[in-house]
Amino acid sequence: MKEIREKADVCVIGSGAGGAVCAKELQEAGLSVVVMEQGGDFSRIDPEEDLIQGSIRVLAKTRAFRGNVGMGNPMVPIAWGSSVGGSTVLNTGTSWRVPQKVLRAWRDDHGLEVFTDDHISRLSERVEKFTSIGPVSDDIMGMSGKLMRKGVAALGWSGGPVRRNASGCRGCGSCVVGCPYDAKKAMHLSYIPRAIELGARLHKKTRAEKVLMRRQRVTGVEGIQVGEDGRKWKVTVEARVVIVAGGAVPSAVLLLRNGIANSSGQVGMNLRLHPGAVVGALFDEDVECWKGVTQSYYCDEFLREGIIILVGALPPPIGALIVPGTGAAHKGFMARYRGFTDAGALISDTSSGRVRAVGHNALITYSLADTDVQRLKKGFSALVKIYFAAGARYVFPLVQGGAALESIRQAEEFIEKHIARNSLLTASLHPMGTARMGRNPASSVVDMFLESHDVKGLFVCDASVFPTSIAVNPQESIMTLATHASEHIAAHMEDYS
Repeated sequence: MKEIREKADVCVIGSGAGGAVCAKELQEAGLSVVVMEQGGDFSRIDPEEDLIQGSIRVLAKTRAFRGNVGMGNPMVPIAWGSSVGGSTVLNTGTSWRVPQKVLRAWRDDHGLEVFTDDHISRLSERVEKFTSIGPVSDDIMGMSGKLMRKGVAALGWSGGPVRRNASGCRGCGSCVVGCPYDAKKAMHLSYIPRAIELGARLHKKTRAEKVLMRRQRVTGVEGIQVGEDGRKWKVTVEARVVIVAGGAVPSAVLLLRNGIANSSGQVGMNLRLHPGAVVGALFDEDVECWKGVTQSYYCDEFLREGIIILVGALPPPIGALIVPGTGAAHKGFMARYRGFTDAGALISDTSSGRVRAVGHNALITYSLADTDVQRLKKGFSALVKIYFAAGARYVFPLVQGGAALESIRQAEEFIEKHIARNSLLTASLHPMGTARMGRNPASSVVDMFLESHDVKGLFVCDASVFPTSIAVNPQESIMTLATHASEHIAAHMEDYS
């Protein structure tokens, strides 16, 4: 097998929100960086293509995502990005700072005193400036966001326009199949190009296989690169620092397969999925939910209880899964899809799952705790109240045996009687945990600078390190922690000689 050999100060595994930030920040600090990315380039979608009607087909064609299922009650489908740019390519661009309540818990319960509000604020401002993070404006919000705003205001609840990493957004509604106008500043359009401009080297379609070590210090990474013609090359990168940033599931599998950084037995444990409750609504007026930013407005009235509510605005092929009924009944509702919209309530789960490595694949187990089932039911209740307050004719909770409900009373009765753990239809786009931070090496995988307690020079820089669920979409939080770790690495590089 042909071999490619590289030498660098740092080898980064993964090019998503964590890996891309590390690559750019460390290269900018004067270090040499090589990035290994298992996926290939994301092909920019043609703006003339019918992205709305063909959304599922487009997603399948790009092959820019991977998935698995959390086995438990209920089963939870889990997805993450698998291309240059990772999940940032196919998400909505929603960007939140780590909530202050979460930071307090990290400091008080996990000994992570470095994460002060001021420190995180400084790092977040750096990320926000580089990726043009700002609130969704009215001209691209779309009716879906405006109806949620109307309902939230009518109830006197707290909410606002979502902040996103986009500039020049046209509100075309195709965020989750990849922005056709390159307005969303995903990693393949922002941090990765800057890192390469500064001298970083990127190996695409290269799966990291082995973290090389000597005397409990990293010395590099071995991987396998697959060419367009199917031929394979061995890629070996000699490096003083290795950063694992493949995401909460792939990173856990890599560490477990290598049998490293796990003296605590916590690698793969403590998986959080940030599951959600979804409710669709049908209005008499035209909504045309496929027009406007996909995720444009939020309600944080219940954030202290670990619930964040966000507009979803799904295109017809995906939204059809929410509309209840079969045959003529389903067809009748779909004929009125111009009046349809939807939203989700994501919960900060206390449930804890596990990732096991089975070859290169993951076996994931996860079951919702009773407290999280109750949080999801509260999320359902909040969503139906918002939509009825905004003037909805019907609401559709996404559960097994879902129904079209015409009043708050009817909806509340349905939620109480028919929504239970085994009827929930939920999914996860935000897996977290599996290599959590902590001061105590006996109960955590990495320290407060994201370095392994066990292996010198081995860092984990993705959502794996969150010691708790963070209650909000994790993209900016991952980028902020990656910036934090990069500053530490750059300042202490002499320790890794």
